Amino acid sequence: MAKRGAQGQEKKQENKRPRPDHKQHLYLVLDDWDSGFSIHKIDADQDTADLRQPPVLRLVSPVPGNPMCFDVLGRNILIATNPRCGTAPTLVYDTERAGLAVGPPLPAPLLGDFHISVAAADMLYALTYYHRNSLEVMSWAPTVGKEEEDPWSPSPTMDWSWTSVPTPPPFKEDEWITSYAMHPDGRTIFMSALNRSNLRCRTFSFDTRQCEWRFHGGWALPFQGQGYYDSTLDAWVGLHKDGYICSCQVASRSATEQPDWKIVKEKKLFRSVPVRKQAAQDATLTYMGNAKFCIVECVVRQEVEYEDAFGDCDGCMLLITKFGLKYSHKGELQTTSNPTTNSYRVSKYITSFSPTAFWM
Repeated sequence: MAKRGAQGQEKKQENKRPRPDHKQHLYLVLDDWDSGFSIHKIDADQDTADLRQPPVLRLVSPVPGNPMCFDVLGRNILIATNPRCGTAPTLVYDTERAGLAVGPPLPAPLLGDFHISVAAADMLYALTYYHRNSLEVMSWAPTVGKEEEDPWSPSPTMDWSWTSVPTPPPFKEDEWITSYAMHPDGRTIFMSALNRSNLRCRTFSFDTRQCEWRFHGGWALPFQGQGYYDSTLDAWVGLHKDGYICSCQVASRSATEQPDWKIVKEKKLFRSVPVRKQAAQDATLTYMGNAKFCIVECVVRQEVEYEDAFGDCDGCMLLITKFGLKYSHKGELQTTSNPTTNSYRVSKYITSFSPTAFWM
């Protein structure tokens, strides 16, 4: 009896063995077909990816030729199908279960594309360049009251929802938000803005728990767009101008001066091409953990004229550059090894859309 009990306990413990760690992949978003967008799943351990394989998801655009907006919350890719329409739904692609759900339309302040979004505590905070009178937040939360309307519905009901943060952002109409990053405390978002009239900068932070804004002074974070915190470097990392990568010391919540920052001096990691060779507006940076990153950019193929590059003709070149970062013994920022760049011929349809990747 004791032996059978021990065997039973052993079997019970065996059944409780933890599942293997979730393997992360690059999810690459492209405007590579005439009816909409594709999301490709790439194994980052492989040297090259076959973009000719069927994507994990194809999305038909409600308005052909207009960009969709893509963002990430947890292991979900959020897709604003028509950012200019207040009734178009937001789609939610669950990468873990490879399933698609329907979420609510964008709130009015975000219509016209949202360009600034940061995930914090299972919520997505979003702000546009065009409407700074509100900060919107999307979350997956219980919906109170539905069980009273329908006694057969599960209780509590979970649903995606948008709400407005009660404290409005402090930015002025002529200020353009140039850079932003989440503090490693997981609750404080730093944002820098440039005044287009006098070219002066201001930096603020927003405490997501207290719903409070704080002014940090007339300076700006040194990168462009979103910066990512890496614990190995203990710094924010972002794209600096002219093709360089920079790291920035994390600003304290009481900072009043620009933190120290450094750039990778030995090489440019993304190209600065003539306007006539730019197939997308921006290069985009993706954080892959443990001081590893990748840059995605799209350019017109060298032998193709700009006017002939778009449409179903493989007229563009997609460049994916992967690299690691470290500090040298002198404290200089440098790559850990030679960055690797894989290039792919792709078709492209929308010049205002920049291909991007998510590490999930």
